[in-house]
Amino acid sequence: MAPPRRLSLSLGSGEISYLEWKLAEGLPPLHFAHANGFNGLTYRALLAPLAPYFHIRAWDARGHGMTTLPADPAAHKDWYIYRDDLIAFTERFAEEAGRPVLLAGHSMGGTASLMAAAERPDLVAGLCLADPVLIPPSVRRLLRLAGRFGFKLRGGDLAAGAEKRRARWKDKETIIAAYKGRGAFRTWPDRFLADYVEGGTRPTDGEVELACAPAWEAANFRAQRHDPWAAIEKLRVPLTLLYAGKGSTCSPPGLQLLARKDPGATIVRVGEATHFLPMEFPERLRQELLALEARVERGARA
Repeated sequence: MAPPRRLSLSLGSGEISYLEWKLAEGLPPLHFAHANGFNGLTYRALLAPLAPYFHIRAWDARGHGMTTLPADPAAHKDWYIYRDDLIAFTERFAEEAGRPVLLAGHSMGGTASLMAAAERPDLVAGLCLADPVLIPPSVRRLLRLAGRFGFKLRGGDLAAGAEKRRARWKDKETIIAAYKGRGAFRTWPDRFLADYVEGGTRPTDGEVELACAPAWEAANFRAQRHDPWAAIEKLRVPLTLLYAGKGSTCSPPGLQLLARKDPGATIVRVGEATHFLPMEFPERLRQELLALEARVERGARA
């Protein structure tokens, strides 16, 4: 697989760290945004085979990986901060590429990409989402109330589980051995897990620690004051959506709304996939990214 370069973009009070695959000039630009708690390198096995076809960047979002932007769990209320970071990042990418960028993302990264595309369609050539988090407004309100009064619902359970995550380890090999085949990593191929650990840890006092602090990962599960439904209403770019057949984070109203916003959209349920669809079915996601780019190019020529 083609190796990426690690680069950084200064943004306000810190830097966004990102990976880049650029094998030739003039390739269409593609950005991939990762899920909560992960990092750009996690998706190397998905993205590297696309390097002959795209100029690819994959960031470490605020509070994740090697990015140094401030991330205060106590002040974190919504995912608009990721939308705004992604807009700033995409502005620079589009300017350098000389054309709009294809935005893609998984889970939280898909939701951030959706909101960025809705806010700045001039920067976005198309949108490819892998099981984005689209929670109905009524459920999001219930999650907030549950957190306020101490009740346990699924989002709260995820946050509580993240807070209990062990942050420091003897070494990377110990993390891999502990995670392999368990919990969220149960269906992951070995190469994805190894890259997740490589891109999501840093050395500290002879040990390693998770680059995404458990408190920040938990804060993301609780920070539900953003409104992806308003973003869907504003969406004006070509769309592809793959969602999981098992335990999807895409609720049915979102699927119907997205289909109405883009009559030419590709919206596919991958029946055997869980929420970790990019790890389980990377070839399917690559096919859809290439198909979306072909659709964008046909539209540009029309």
